[in-house]
Formats: sequence, structure tokens, C-alpha cells
Amino acid sequence: MGLASCLTAGIAAVAQYRGIQLKKVAATIEGDMDLQGILGIDGDVRNGFDGIRVTYDIDADASREDIEALVAQSQKRSAVFDIVTNRPTSPSR
Repeated sequence: MGLASCLTAGIAAVAQYRGIQLKKVAATIEGDMDLQGILGIDGDVRNGFDGIRVTYDIDADASREDIEALVAQSQKRSAVFDIVTNRPTSPSR
């Protein structure tokens, strides 16, 4: 939920900055997980998601290309997307 919220807020911010009027933004988030890992049934199965997908239904006064650019810029600047897709190599302290 945090991922979709962060990306959606980014879409709204980028749209505002670019002068694009949003009419509707709806996010759907899906993930793949083997329950054997999270339930402790099999210690060799990863405890967590194997993949996460966020899809959007966006209605805006913009071309498809401009909407795709909004989503791409939101993804690029999302702190939550970054931490989900790029594991830190060392503590930040």
C-alpha cells in the first residue's frame, strides 16, 4: 500500500508541476508470494514477495506519452520504489 501511495502522490506532484490536469488516478497493486516461506513450512522458500506490480488507470488532459512520462518520473523519484527495488549496500548511519 505504501508503494502505490508514494507513486500516486508522485504522479499528482509531477502532473501539477507539468500543468497536466488529472481527472482520475486509480492504482492496483499485485504481488507474487509462496506462502510456504511466510508460514515457515519450507525454510528454503523466500519469506516475502517474489514480484510486485503496480498498474494505473489514469484519466488526464494529456497524451498517452505524457501520462507514461508522469508514471516514469514518479517511479524514478519514489523513495519507496527505490528501497523496494534497490537494497542498500550498507547502513546509512
